[in-house]
Amino acid sequence: MSKLQKSLIAVFGICALFFGFIIMRVVAKPNDMSVKKVEISHENYAHLGKAAYKDAYPLEYNSFMKNNMLDPSPTGYGGSFPENSYIKAQPEILENFKGYKFSIQYDVARGHTYTGVDQLNSKRIPGQMGNCIVCKGSWMYDKWYKESGWEFASKPFAEATPPFTNQNTVEGTDLYFGCSTCHDPETMELRVYQQGFVESMAMRGVDISNASHNDMRSYVCGQCHNEYYFMGEDKRVRHPFIGGWEPEEQYEFYQSGKAGAFTYDWLHPDSKTPMLKAQHPDFEIWKTSVHADAGVTCVDCHMPYMRENGKKYTSHWMTSPLKHIEDGCMKCHDESKEVLIARVKTIHDNNNKLQRIAGQTCAKAHLAIQAAEAAGATPEQLAPLRLKMREAAWYWDWIAAENGNGFHNPDKCMRISGKSIDLAHQVIEEANALSKGSGAI
Repeated sequence: MSKLQKSLIAVFGICALFFGFIIMRVVAKPNDMSVKKVEISHENYAHLGKAAYKDAYPLEYNSFMKNNMLDPSPTGYGGSFPENSYIKAQPEILENFKGYKFSIQYDVARGHTYTGVDQLNSKRIPGQMGNCIVCKGSWMYDKWYKESGWEFASKPFAEATPPFTNQNTVEGTDLYFGCSTCHDPETMELRVYQQGFVESMAMRGVDISNASHNDMRSYVCGQCHNEYYFMGEDKRVRHPFIGGWEPEEQYEFYQSGKAGAFTYDWLHPDSKTPMLKAQHPDFEIWKTSVHADAGVTCVDCHMPYMRENGKKYTSHWMTSPLKHIEDGCMKCHDESKEVLIARVKTIHDNNNKLQRIAGQTCAKAHLAIQAAEAAGATPEQLAPLRLKMREAAWYWDWIAAENGNGFHNPDKCMRISGKSIDLAHQVIEEANALSKGSGAI
């Protein structure tokens, strides 16, 4: 063997060791069996909470409890603070949700550990039913659904809500959102417990029980982070994404009568428009994004792999990827941290500006219809305006209610806000014409 051959062999050997190390440390993901399975106590339904998992899964548990932290958003939008109100930040909400409970209280969501505290203390709860607990933890499934199907959905809220010892503390509301919300407490495998999501996906031809592991990494989040409605027939949860992922398709779903006895959420007292309330359609907005097309799931960005004392685990601090940017963004993006943060900030700024304009224009449109009616416009004349009003407000709210402030799909969010603005301006113009035609000054 020549000296050159020996040198080449040595070089190839070093390269193999180096790239092997990189693959093992960075690229390779732990398989499902790398997470040990520990039997969790079922006493007093402890397996449906959080505290019972503390000793068995300390890395995951400790990272999950970081959701208790109250801190600002890296881009200045949102932020996990008590009573951080959308109403104060966007006062047009008072007109747009007039006559509905979201005009009473509409706070920025805090970390998932506060699920019980924030729901039990919500000013919107009085008068609500059991269907309101569907996405607050697996109590709805492991307790109620397994016992009597959807019967709990039409019970008074106080009868259906999970037990608690102190509604003002995370510890006192342990049976709200916890480990069993995303993991089967017997096997620790990912699961979708929210039966409204399971049923609605089945109506799209998707069998959740046959989902791939990568699909499950979006389904466990998407089962709750989506638009939904309560069926008029039995109050169960159903999702308009049965009709499509786009807001136009979901609007058409509601208009077509496919939502059954459900037709609207409330009647706006000023414009007399039967209104639809959108609920955080994060899953739908992500579903047609560049990240989704690349196979990047919610977990990849919001719950990235971490290392502690040589152990690799999935972070359970469900927060902005910018708070763990090296693990949540820079494993795929080669830009600098500063460039990435600036890019997200720009998207947030632009989305917020257009979404605010849409909301403000919709608020003016409600008042324009009211003025036209006061001036003598007939119900027949106002009917097409109210239809446009309903659609314009739906598009505004579909974007305003989404948690990513445009980032999950910037192009779609900007397009939909623009569509809302256009429709709302049409309402204002036509309503003003009716007012003038009726002799109003």
